[in-house]
Formats: sequence, C-alpha cells, structure tokens
Amino acid sequence: MEDDLDLVLRYFESKESAATNPADGSDRFATLSTDEIQGKLDAAIPPNTRRKELWAVRIFDQWFEQRHNRILHGDTTGLLVLKERHEWNACDWNYLLKMFILEVRKVDGTKYNATTLRDIFSMMQHYLQYTLKKELNLWKDAACRDARMALDAAMKEATREGLVPGTNASSPIPATLEEELWQKGRLATTSPKLLLFTLVFYLGKQFALRGGTELHGLRYSCEIQLQHEDGQELLVYCENRATKTNNAGIKRRFVPLKTVKASHTADHDRCLPCIYKLYVDKRPENCTVQNLFLAWMRSDASIQQGRWYQNAPVGRHSLDGIVRELTAPLTGVTERYTNQSLRKTCASTLHRAGFAREDIARVTGHSSTAIERYIQFDVQDHVKVSHALQSGGQSSSLSIDTEPERSVEAMEQSNVVTANPAKKMRLNINGNTNTVEIVFE
Repeated sequence: MEDDLDLVLRYFESKESAATNPADGSDRFATLSTDEIQGKLDAAIPPNTRRKELWAVRIFDQWFEQRHNRILHGDTTGLLVLKERHEWNACDWNYLLKMFILEVRKVDGTKYNATTLRDIFSMMQHYLQYTLKKELNLWKDAACRDARMALDAAMKEATREGLVPGTNASSPIPATLEEELWQKGRLATTSPKLLLFTLVFYLGKQFALRGGTELHGLRYSCEIQLQHEDGQELLVYCENRATKTNNAGIKRRFVPLKTVKASHTADHDRCLPCIYKLYVDKRPENCTVQNLFLAWMRSDASIQQGRWYQNAPVGRHSLDGIVRELTAPLTGVTERYTNQSLRKTCASTLHRAGFAREDIARVTGHSSTAIERYIQFDVQDHVKVSHALQSGGQSSSLSIDTEPERSVEAMEQSNVVTANPAKKMRLNINGNTNTVEIVFE
C-alpha cells in the first residue's frame, strides 16, 4: 500500500515539474476534444460510403414508419418491433430486414434491381457496425439467415423480371480513338491547355491513375520524378500518400505503395518523359504552388511572351473532366469515356500483351479481384474469339496471339513481350518492393 502511494506521489511530482519546465516535453502530446476525436473517426470512412449509408437508412426509416402506420390502422399482415432501435437484438434485425428487403420499392412503386438491393443490404450492415456499434454480421451470423435468404430471393426475382442495373461504367480507349485524337489535334503539345491535357492522358494511361481527386493530389517533384537508372532516363511514379485502393489503413498495412517507371519511346511526340519535361519547362519560375497541374493561360499575349501557366492549381473538377472534354467533339463515339478509361486502358493493354493478372495488379495497384472489371475486350478481341469459334479452334490467317498468361517468374526470365510487330514492351517486376518498370523499345 505504501509503495503504491509513493508511485502516485512521484507521478504528481513529475507532472508539477513538467508544468514548471515546458521545454522538457510537456506539450509533446496533442490534446483533442471529444468532437475532434469523433471527427477523425468519421474521416476514416469514405464520404461516398457515408452518403450511401444515409441513403439506405433513410429508405429503411420510411419503410418502418409506413409499416407502423399500417398497423395502427388495423393492418395485421406483419408485426413490428415495439422497442427503441438501440435495444433491437439479432432476431429483431433479422425479422425486420427480411420484411424490408422483400417489400422495399422505389418512390414510383417499382422494384429495385439486384445490385441496388445488395447495396442497400450492405449499407445496413455498415450502419449496424459503425453507427449503432453492434457486433452483428448480417452476412455470416446464423441469427440473420432469414434476412440473407430474403435478399437472395429478391435479387433472383429482380433478375428474372429483367431488372438489370443501368451501366454508367467507362470504357477503355482503343488505339484507333487515341490515334484520332492526335490526328484531329485533340492531343498535342502546341498550347498550354493541350499540353496539360496530353500529359494527364498519358500519365493516366501509363501509371493507371484515377479521376480528379488523385490527379489534383499530385505534387510537383514528389509523386512523379525524372530519374536516371542504368544509363536510362525514366519517369517514375511513386505512391507517397493514401489512395482509393491503398488507404494505408490496418487492412493494407502490409501492402507496399506501388511504383511504376516509364522509359522514353521512339515516338518523341507521344513519349511520356518528353511530354513531362516540356510541361515542367513551361511552369512559371518561383512557382509557390505545390500541385503538379497548374491553370493554363488563356491570353494569347501571355502565351506569346512564354508564360503558359499561372501560379494557381487546376481545379479537381476540371481535371476530372479532361477525357470527357477530349472525346466529346468526336463523331461516332458511342462509348462513355472518362478519366477512369485511362486506367482501364492500361489494364486491358497489358492483358492483351500477355501479362498475368497479378502483374497487371502491380501496375494498377489492385489487391483483389476488382482487376477483372478493368480487363475488357475490344473489337479486335471479339473478332479473334469469333473466328476461333467458327474455325473450330484451329489457327487462321488472322494474327491471333495465343500466348498464355505468364507468371512473374516466367517474365523475369524472358523480360520481353511483343506488343505489336513494330514495338516491344519490356516489363521489369520486383515482387518484393511492388515495383514495375515499363520500357518500350
């Protein structure tokens, strides 16, 4: 007892000593209020997830209120739980979500498609786990089996009735469309705006970058740098901060941030390191903005004087709409092209060149089966498949690449893949550091 009292006294003595000597570290630790702590916890949840959760809970609340009103008016087709929501147990949630999923409808009274039903169910799980702080797993717990069966039945019924989700996904950019962009002057380096658009186009395609948020977060001489290795000048992209696929949280703590390197190509106009160097040379001297992409000058007089860019960053929404603006004036374009198309183009091109999915994921930064959604067939792929089926799988006069996917080990041995008859692409992969170097020869 006396020893414990001595420890307490020494603690308060040391605290008083620290108060009289601020220099010895009394302000080392931050002091956060309850609201500040809650704000940081909320920031760990992506804003889009938060919005979807609020949307799903609002639909559930509307259904619950309507159900309750029906019971008050004598409808006995179903019973509701007459307890406060924080008191609902697993059986209560199982019963209510079973009824909710089978009865939920749009505002106009029509049914939701299977994908939307699953999203609503997932967001209710998120609501239970993060908002209500309940240790309840709708996907796994035996007590929630009826709710899962109701979801399965509702999804199958919606699909049988032809309720398919509308597609809003972007498509990869085919090589013919990229060539047309150059031929029509949509991609060029002759003006400040076109130079910036062209740089964004090839950075997205080469490094599998995403939309405006990630592009707006790129900093000059930070994530993207010119380096010299083995006598070659390379443009290197390193993930120095959290991204959508690698948020650096607990689940991704053992996943290294990706690094991709691009070399010079024979075509100087479309060489990414050359485009980047030209853009850097046009940045204003003594620029105080850390963002990589700067707002372009619109005055002809300023451009003629050699001042191409302002000392101000391009807005996130402007960056996010670059690919749409590039492709919108083209006639005959039926697909939807966005900045995400560049990421899909990267994945589809590497897949077509024969690289295995795990190697493509090192370039795109994926860590799950989501990479499958980015590998898409173009017209030539469909033609090859159709010809192979019609010819009984026999070889034909068409130039069909039947080389199977290769593993990392096989690539490290050969290191050369023929992308087309006129160009070779070498992919150097280091699985330990998650580093990928793409070299065109």
